[in-house]
Amino acid sequence: MGSILQVFYSVFSGALLSLAIPNELFLLGCPVLTIIALIPYYLAIKNAKTYGKAFWYGLIQAGTVHLCASFWLGKFEKYAYFTLGGSAFAEAGLGGLFAIFFFLPYSRDKHHELDSYSASVPFYKLPSFRIFYFALTYTAFEWLKSSGYLGYPWGTVSSAMFRWPVLMQISAITGTYGITFLISLLNGIITEAFFASKAVVSPHQKRIISKDLFYIAKTALILFLLVIAYGTVSYYKVRIPLKKLTTIFVQQNQDPWEQSTDSKTLVRSQQMIREKIKELKEEDKYPQLIVLSEGALQRKFPSAYTYYNHAPSEDPFIPFIKEIHTPLMTGAGVMKTSASNPDYTKFFNSALFFDEKGNYRGHYAKLHLVPFAESIPYMDHKIVADIIRKIVGISAGWSQGTQLTYFEIPCDYTSPDYEPIKKIINSTIPYSEAKAQDNKKPTVKIAAPICFDDSFTDVIRPLFLNGAELFVNMTDDSWSKTKSSEYQHFVIASYRSIEYRTTLLRSTNSGYSVVLDPAGRILADMPLFEEAACAFDVPIYKRTMTTYARFGNWLPYLCIAIFAIYSIYMFCTFTKTDYIDSERILSGKKGKKEHSKSHLQKFSKAEKHSKSEKSKKHKDSHKDSHKKSKHKENSDKDSKSKKEKKSKKHSKKSKK
Repeated sequence: MGSILQVFYSVFSGALLSLAIPNELFLLGCPVLTIIALIPYYLAIKNAKTYGKAFWYGLIQAGTVHLCASFWLGKFEKYAYFTLGGSAFAEAGLGGLFAIFFFLPYSRDKHHELDSYSASVPFYKLPSFRIFYFALTYTAFEWLKSSGYLGYPWGTVSSAMFRWPVLMQISAITGTYGITFLISLLNGIITEAFFASKAVVSPHQKRIISKDLFYIAKTALILFLLVIAYGTVSYYKVRIPLKKLTTIFVQQNQDPWEQSTDSKTLVRSQQMIREKIKELKEEDKYPQLIVLSEGALQRKFPSAYTYYNHAPSEDPFIPFIKEIHTPLMTGAGVMKTSASNPDYTKFFNSALFFDEKGNYRGHYAKLHLVPFAESIPYMDHKIVADIIRKIVGISAGWSQGTQLTYFEIPCDYTSPDYEPIKKIINSTIPYSEAKAQDNKKPTVKIAAPICFDDSFTDVIRPLFLNGAELFVNMTDDSWSKTKSSEYQHFVIASYRSIEYRTTLLRSTNSGYSVVLDPAGRILADMPLFEEAACAFDVPIYKRTMTTYARFGNWLPYLCIAIFAIYSIYMFCTFTKTDYIDSERILSGKKGKKEHSKSHLQKFSKAEKHSKSEKSKKHKDSHKDSHKKSKHKENSDKDSKSKKEKKSKKHSKKSKK
């Protein structure tokens, strides 16, 4: 019955966390649920009897979160076996593995009859240690599941927080993992205070545990107040943009898997762009950048350049760029022949850049590919390729990009009277050239992470540290056909604007297309699954080196270090709890139990004997004192009678 209850706790915890994350009921999530979502899981691990059971409870909880929150992965057509099945297996397995470590402090929880005689409580039984250990370990778990080639940062505590933007601001210091730590800490405190079963302890030990719980609650409260204070100041801080970039971004709302060509989509997109240019002209403005979504062009570059000079036939793409005389960014494939192997061609999921004259100037290749969907390990080996081709029907995948590529284009200063702090007057160049430089417009350095890229620190942080002033993310999640998928991706990407205090523009195929300021505040957006275009003056702020930008994932590394040290300590010092030295010479559980019982019986008998001896001595002493008092009384009486006799004799003699 106990195991069934713990399984229910694990499933219930997974379901609560799934409801907290953006879903079909709560499109932007329900952060209130995160306050209690991990309580059932905490109880399941705390009440697990063995490491094996703890593993299964962790596997069930992590698997439930993944299947409930990311069910839309099953719509990834022929890749669904990998995207949903493979990812669920990996997530659940990792959850089970970490549950073993969650269980470490509770592995010595068997209560011994002599525990109540102890004057102290072991540190691993104190609520403060267990709560901090849980928060540290869960934070390490979410970091590990979100990192590396197989990383999947969906289904995390932080992805439920968009409705609490003040709390999100701490990510500029700690990344998203600071939020995970705080929420895990709160869940642990609530569990230990109200739901955790209390062991039979002495009144003295109860006082120690209560005092310890009070101090950890007090510490957590101070921590939360500091975070809220920092978040309030950061969120409501007035930030004045240094530059602006008038941008038109387009949401095509066309599923490329359902179309054989991109002609219809391009014609409609170009029509919407012309309409927006017309609107801007009425405001005495003109666009400085056009952005389409990931995969908007289906043909591979650079060979497709000639094709798009004439296609679509109704409104050719390259002549259109020349007509509007505006730089354009779009998603497309790029193919390259391998220098080391001329027979092997690499394909890259890329962001292409065309200048105002329609010239193809280069591309950024996606750095973090979706595992088992865009990239399959060792696919360049013939044996692996043949196996995958036979089982799944996939003949090739994307190759990973290797360069940090930026697109630098002209923009405007926000204030017409703005003058740069630094100016160099160069007398070594001709006067006309110097004047041209004086009149040169400012530029903005754009980084263009593609789709999955926007979820990973190992992609975004190097892009920022090497000079990015604006993030332009191109994404296509149209295949999911679910609102929760679009909003989950958006919320995860929104943290990048806060972590690096840099404006983020997301141009997507079907949503959520949006402009976010450095506080993660929505400045402009378009509705989901609708054909639309938006013209907006995108603000560009002075680059700020945040704590997170400088040090990266310092908090998860710290959690991993503490977790590793404690795990090693617990494994190295683990033995059956010994209370009596002679138990060490016995082997077998039965012998130990019988010996322990016999010793306890001897101990209780000895205690009773000592008590009886004490009471006997007390009685004897009481009798002796009583005898002495009686003897004294008798002696007093005798002396008195003797005195009386003497006095009588003396009186008789005097009479005579």
